[in-house]
Amino acid sequence: MRDSQATYEFATKEEQLRRAFAVHVQANNREHTIQYARLLLDNFPSAKTYRYIGKVISTGEVLRLSLRPFRVALLSSFSIEFMQDALFSMGVANGFVIEFYLTGFDTFRQEIFDPNSGLYRQALDLAILAVEGEDWLPEIYCRYSPASPKLGNIKDKFKGDLTSLMTSFRGKSSLPILVHNFAQPSHYVLGIADSSNQQGQECLARQMNELLQEVCKQFSNCYVLNYDNLVSYAGQEQWYDRRMHHYAKFPLSQHAVGVLARAYMKYSRALLGLSKKCLVLDLDNTLWGGVIGEDGLEGIQLGSNYPGSAFVEFQQCILGLHSKGVILAIASKNNPQDVEEVFASHASMVLRRADFSAFEVHWNAKEESLRRIANKLNIGLDHIVFVDDNPAECEHIRLVLPMVTVIQLPTNPEQYSKALLKDGWFDTLSISEEDIRRSALYEQRAQAEALRETSNDLKGFYLDLDMTIHFSPVNAKNLSRASQLTQKTNQFNATTRRYSESDVIGRVKDPAWFLSAVSVTDRFGDNGIVGLMMAYKNEGEFYIDTFLLSCRVIGRTVETAMLAYLSREAATLGVNFIRGEIIPTPKNTPVRDLYERHGFTREIGGENDISIWRLECENAKIEFPLWIKHFDDKTNEQ
Repeated sequence: MRDSQATYEFATKEEQLRRAFAVHVQANNREHTIQYARLLLDNFPSAKTYRYIGKVISTGEVLRLSLRPFRVALLSSFSIEFMQDALFSMGVANGFVIEFYLTGFDTFRQEIFDPNSGLYRQALDLAILAVEGEDWLPEIYCRYSPASPKLGNIKDKFKGDLTSLMTSFRGKSSLPILVHNFAQPSHYVLGIADSSNQQGQECLARQMNELLQEVCKQFSNCYVLNYDNLVSYAGQEQWYDRRMHHYAKFPLSQHAVGVLARAYMKYSRALLGLSKKCLVLDLDNTLWGGVIGEDGLEGIQLGSNYPGSAFVEFQQCILGLHSKGVILAIASKNNPQDVEEVFASHASMVLRRADFSAFEVHWNAKEESLRRIANKLNIGLDHIVFVDDNPAECEHIRLVLPMVTVIQLPTNPEQYSKALLKDGWFDTLSISEEDIRRSALYEQRAQAEALRETSNDLKGFYLDLDMTIHFSPVNAKNLSRASQLTQKTNQFNATTRRYSESDVIGRVKDPAWFLSAVSVTDRFGDNGIVGLMMAYKNEGEFYIDTFLLSCRVIGRTVETAMLAYLSREAATLGVNFIRGEIIPTPKNTPVRDLYERHGFTREIGGENDISIWRLECENAKIEFPLWIKHFDDKTNEQ
């Protein structure tokens, strides 16, 4: 009877989520649709759910238009088209509609080498190269023999094969490509003796992965998916379906399909600039077990014994995210004095009060706390991941702030870290110096904002800030940050074009392009590289392709100094006109009047359309703000 009742409740929950998802699709509620797609996939990951999400989305034509198109080429040694439903549904859960370019299984070489293949004729966003070890390296996997004379040459042959393949691909396309490495063989011919043999399958497979990593590093926009790690974590028995391998040339289990699709999503989000910035945490039964207001400092669960050890482990996981640049904040209904005592006095606390850039501890609604945190940090609510153990709080935030990513923690604290990291919400393609220093940078911003509140007028505030701007050529030292800014900056970004490091390198090498990284220091410290300009010279004019500024320094006239520097460079190069483009997005309202404020004349477009602006350099000169000291690092001149 109990099993029947549990099954009924389980099915009822699934049906409720399905109905809610369908209702929001038909009502064209984009953010709520994304939220309920996530809930369905988290609670009921199955082929049935994948197909259902795709079927419902196909009926919502208006909604589809609000989801960003993302075009993916699937190149594989197996029938990877069986991944389509899972990938499409997870794309919906991330705010985009995936369109596929598929080839027959094991035709990846033909596609890459043929300059007329669809791979190069399609307008794509990402290529995925998924090849199983037994298909590329049968001498190591399915046809292994320790006495084989081919073993001595296999490394050189594989390295040459992969290098030739990637050289051909990159010679025809700058498309980002994600390449699987190889899982270990499912069994070893030598049995337990394999691990001690330098020519054993385990050792050879690892060497092939090292070679694959080495080769891929030589090519721009080429990323390696650690497929071996995914298979190892799940286990070979859980990952592979040998019946499907023989029956349909598709070796993966349904469990593997879901895990692999989530892994692809991490790279897709990072390429689209959709990585999250801020982790907002509850306290009671989240950072520690129990309720501090009821259990007291000595009564909460936090220490060397379970369950306290699981909460320590979770805090260590959070600290790891913080170390790579994730902003931390607290949103808790609690007595501030009790919470401060835990941070100040509990010996097992891993996280410190200073690790948090925003601290909302009171009895007001968490909805209000999240809005205040976003406002204080000057980030969009869509950059926030909210983590809480309370189902009611999580559901409320999903309803009233659907743009916030919500993670409801599982019942057992030892599962907390897995729940937080599973989807890779904070994953980025590279880590810059500014990322590592992000919390300190936001603390500097908070100090600057406090100064603004005490200043009598804006001019006095600007003078008190004591700002200095350095304009630097984009080079190997700041390349990663320059590319990252194009991928992550949304508010003060005139065109919101996303560029990889290889794209930026190409422009650095082209004499027609002008690129400048912008760094700012003030009385509170070094803000790091906060701006980027990219423009190209063509027939006597500068055309601004990229003009962006980090939200940390918006409202300080830095953009005026940037345009003044650009106009000075234009005059030096004999440029007569500067043209700039504004491409409106839902997030870049702060930049819409950039060119109008600085004397440009509108040539094309209306207020809410793509617009082109023009400045005649001879008749209009943009001056540097008097309160900003500025230096040109390429000439060491002010």
